[in-house]
Amino acid sequence: MWNVRMNTNFFNSTGKITALFVLGLLLITSNAFSQNNTSSPYSYFGLGERMQNMNGNSAAMGGVSYGYKRGDVLNLSNPASLSSIDSLKFHFNIGTTFKFSKLNQGDKSDHFNDFNLSRIAFGFKVSHRYGTALSISPYSSLGYDITKRDNIYGNSGSVIRSLLGTGGLNQFVWSNGVQLSKDLSLGVNGIYLFGNNTRSEDVVIEGGASTVYSGKTELISKGLYFNLALQYERTFGDYKINFGGMYQPNISVDAKKITSVYVSNSSASRFEDEDRGTFDVPESFGVGFGLNKGKHLWFGGDYTHEKWSGTRIFDEATDLVNRDKFSLGMEYNANDGYARKFIKKMTYRMGGFYDTGYIKVGGNNIDSYGLSLGLGIPMAQQKGMLNIAVEFGSTGTLNNNMVREDYTRVTIDFNLFETWFVKRKYQ
Repeated sequence: MWNVRMNTNFFNSTGKITALFVLGLLLITSNAFSQNNTSSPYSYFGLGERMQNMNGNSAAMGGVSYGYKRGDVLNLSNPASLSSIDSLKFHFNIGTTFKFSKLNQGDKSDHFNDFNLSRIAFGFKVSHRYGTALSISPYSSLGYDITKRDNIYGNSGSVIRSLLGTGGLNQFVWSNGVQLSKDLSLGVNGIYLFGNNTRSEDVVIEGGASTVYSGKTELISKGLYFNLALQYERTFGDYKINFGGMYQPNISVDAKKITSVYVSNSSASRFEDEDRGTFDVPESFGVGFGLNKGKHLWFGGDYTHEKWSGTRIFDEATDLVNRDKFSLGMEYNANDGYARKFIKKMTYRMGGFYDTGYIKVGGNNIDSYGLSLGLGIPMAQQKGMLNIAVEFGSTGTLNNNMVREDYTRVTIDFNLFETWFVKRKYQ
């Protein structure tokens, strides 16, 4: 007869993974990681630069995720896929990104290197039809440092303006996926958004020694929102196609804005003000597909639309524009179960994307595009997989003396497994 017995290492394994998750939570919410490092001058606009928080599989395939479903992957971009994760394993995922950027403006250029802890997550199967996961990841980031020279009206002199932005928003997500029928699964992400965006401006007269104006604004955010998702799967001979979708309503998130201003004149003045209000997380939707041929080849594509136009921050209209993103990707699993050579045990991935962005400056959309390549390297004793993705991309334009960012982003993602239950046979 068959008897299911809990692995004796369960409590030790779970304790280790929980400790890792808590450690990661402390790191990402500490001063070092709450900065959500970026060097993009375009993080000046809106809520800052939207951060990449996908798993290593999707990062190597241009961001494709809505129709992607595997039993050993926590695909939180479409939580409906959690209904199909392996029921015998506890899944732990941690990802980091390294971004190497070259900023170009006219005949000038500069180089920057950024590092981010992109995601920490763990998940498991609660029942035959229901899977769940918890994760924490950055949502957006401020990291601009801009210096401008402006002429003084009616005077031959000029002033130097220094603009500095730091901080960012993080999201803590509870993801759930339920299989309603053989072909259909539904999912929901409950999201807690939190963080601190700090913007400062200093103005000095060129050649002068003192500051004539100094302003600082902090946007402290704490609020809840959610999105819904589904996956529908059909099989046609050797082919299996999976359709995915996501919808998120427009929801206002609570925030507090603290403003302080210092003006130096004949009688120096300092002002401070605190205001409570909201900002909008935009309505958005996405659709995608994934096509499997046997167990080795997968191909998919995504489309995402975010309605940033019309969103408000503290009841003030923004200049943001609607965002559209198109992604294509593929994956080839070379392992047939009998491979002896290491190169035939790996998974190979590639993809590309085009993103219109949600910022418009000087009549130009700050769009981006890129190509990506990646590897999935299995660990010993089927304990997990190391996923490496490299993305080559560009953001912005050189038109009208603007800035174009050419970058290489490297994502290193660990997908670890711990066995919860084992089947043992007794005679």
